[in-house]
Amino acid sequence: MTYQQPGPRADLRWIAVDLDGTLAEPIWTPENPTLEIGLPIDKNARKVWGLHASGYKIVIHTSRGWEHYEAIEGWMNYWGIPFDKIVCGKLLALRYIDDRAVNADEESWIP
Repeated sequence: MTYQQPGPRADLRWIAVDLDGTLAEPIWTPENPTLEIGLPIDKNARKVWGLHASGYKIVIHTSRGWEHYEAIEGWMNYWGIPFDKIVCGKLLALRYIDDRAVNADEESWIP
């Protein structure tokens, strides 16, 4: 019997969402790498709830280092914002250019 490797999924369900300046008011900067996290940006927290309700998996992807993981997890749980995974340490850059990007100000983040 020959093994047939499955192809890529047609329906990718992961949505990556930034923390500072997208879900939380921006307090953390490279010049001020505080553990403190700003208040939620309500309109964007609601968009995450909408993604979650639509069956998407939420990964919080932040430039913060892994030493911030527990603070981020606690903040997400405190504010009741659903997530499936937290990934710390993305490349710190002035701009991200991505063909799958959605501006945080879009009315909906549901694909």
